[in-house]
Amino acid sequence: MSEDMGDSWKRISPDLTTNDPKKLRQKESGGLTTDNSGAENHCTIYAIAESPANSQIIWAGTDDGNLQVSANGGQTWTNAAGNIPGLPASTWVANIEPSHFNAQTAYATFDGHRTGDMKSYVYKTTDLGKTWISMSTPQVEGYALCIKEDLVNPQLLFLGTEFGLFISLDGGKNWGRFSSNLPKVAVHDMVIHPRDHSLVLATHGRGIAIIDNISPLRQITAEVMDKPFQFLNVGATILRDPEGTGGWYGGNGNFTGPNPSSAAQIAYYMNKRHTFGKMYIEVWKDGQLLKTLPAGKSAGINIVEMPTTLEKPKTVPSKNIRAISGNLFGPNFPAGDYQIKVIKDKSTYETTVSLIHDPQSPFTPKERSLQKEATMKLYALTETMAYQHEILVTLENQARKAADSLAGKKEAKLKAALLYLAQTMETERKTVVSTEGDGYVNEDERLVEQLGDLYRQVSTYPGKPTDSQIQRTLLIEKSIEEFQKRIQSVLDTQVKTLNGQLSKSGRSLLSFPAKEEFLSKKDSAAGASGGI
Repeated sequence: MSEDMGDSWKRISPDLTTNDPKKLRQKESGGLTTDNSGAENHCTIYAIAESPANSQIIWAGTDDGNLQVSANGGQTWTNAAGNIPGLPASTWVANIEPSHFNAQTAYATFDGHRTGDMKSYVYKTTDLGKTWISMSTPQVEGYALCIKEDLVNPQLLFLGTEFGLFISLDGGKNWGRFSSNLPKVAVHDMVIHPRDHSLVLATHGRGIAIIDNISPLRQITAEVMDKPFQFLNVGATILRDPEGTGGWYGGNGNFTGPNPSSAAQIAYYMNKRHTFGKMYIEVWKDGQLLKTLPAGKSAGINIVEMPTTLEKPKTVPSKNIRAISGNLFGPNFPAGDYQIKVIKDKSTYETTVSLIHDPQSPFTPKERSLQKEATMKLYALTETMAYQHEILVTLENQARKAADSLAGKKEAKLKAALLYLAQTMETERKTVVSTEGDGYVNEDERLVEQLGDLYRQVSTYPGKPTDSQIQRTLLIEKSIEEFQKRIQSVLDTQVKTLNGQLSKSGRSLLSFPAKEEFLSKKDSAAGASGGI
C-alpha cells in the first residue's frame, strides 16, 4: 500500500496466492530450452478492490483460485473461496466488485475457460465472504469476466461475459442481453462515469463502447414495470454551442467514434408493445405545435430523439466550396421547457423536456440573442435565394421543353419568345451563383456564395456578430431585394404574356411551386429506438 502516490510502499499481506510449485515451475525440453512461453506459469494476484463504503475492507482475487478479504486494512486476511458453492477449485478470479451501498456486500466473477470450463460463475456475498449466492441464470451466455454495480440503484447490475453485456434490474435474479448496437463480443471491464452517467465497456477486440446515458435504466423498478406507460427522466439537454466547420482529415488507418447525439431524448417505458391504434409524439412550445415525431412502440425502454436544431436552410447548388450546402447547419432551438405529448391510441401522456445552454459557456444571454437574431435573418435570406433559384431553373427548363415541342412557321414567334425567356432565366441565374468550377478551383464569388459564407460565419459563432458582419448582412439583403424585383418583373411581363399565348393554343402553362411548398420539403431529423 502507498499513501504518498507511489513514492513509497509497504507490504500489507503475505502471499495471497496458493504458491503452488506445479504452477510455477518451468518445463524442460531435452535440456536445450524451456518448453513454454511463461504464460503457463502463474499464481498471481489478478484482481484488487477496495470497498467504497469502508476503506479498511480490501478484496484480492488470484488467478489460481483464491479470493482473499481483509476487514482491517490488510492486517489479517481470510480466504473466502472455499465458501462459494458450486465453484470448482482453482478457478481464476476475474473480477471483484465491492458494493457502493453496503460494506459487507461484494460481487465476484470467475473464469474457468482456460481449463475448458465454459460455465458462467457470478456470485454475491452480503456478509464479507462467509456465504455466497450464485447469480448465474440460464439467461447468461458465456463465461463471466466482470460485474459492476450501479452507482445510484443497487438493483441495477451490469455483467460482462465472453458473449457481450447482460443487465439485471432486480439485483441479479434475472438478466437480459443488451444488444442495442453492441455485438456479442467479450466485455473484459466496465466503468460507470459518475458525472455523465455513461457506462464505458472495454472489449477483447481492444475496443471501447459507451452507453451514453444509463439514467433510464436506474428508474426501472417493479412498480414501473407494472405500468402500461411511464416517462423516464433523462435530465436537461445541453444545447451545444455551434462551432466552425473546419475538420481534421486523417488517413485510412485512423478511426474515431461518433460523439453523442445533440438531440434531446424522450424516454419512456411500456410493459407491452403497442400494436393497435396510432402512436406518435407531439412537441409543443408556448402553445404552438413545433414538430410531430414517430414514437417508439416496443416493450421496454423506448428512447425517441427530439432535434434541438432547426433543419439546415434550403440552399442554392453552387460549384464554389464556400457555399456547398453540406457545410451549413441549422441554428439551435431556444433554451427553455418544451411540452411533450405521447398520443397512444386514445390515451395521451405528457411530460417536459428542458433545453439549457452550457453553464460553462462564456457567452451571455444578450450576446446569444443578438447572434440568434442575425442568424435567423441570414437563414431566411438563404431560403429566399433558394426559392428564387428554384423559380429560375423551373421556368428555364419548362420554356426550353415547350420550345422544343413547337415546329412550323406559325409557332416560330412563340418558340422564339420561349427561348428568350429561357435565356433570360439562365442569365439571371449565372449572375447570382457560381456555375463553373470543381469545388476547389472556382470563379469569383457571387451573391449566393457571399450569403453562404456570411451565414456560416455568423451561425457557427455563439457570440455577438461583428459590426462588419451586420453591415454585410444589410448589403446582401438589399442585393436580394433588387434581384427579386428583376425576377418579379419578368414574371409580370414575359411569363404572363407567354402563358396567355400557351393557353390559347391549348398547351401547358409555365408554372413553379409556391414558396411554402418548396420549403416544406425537408428531411426529418428524428429517430426512435426501443426495447432495451
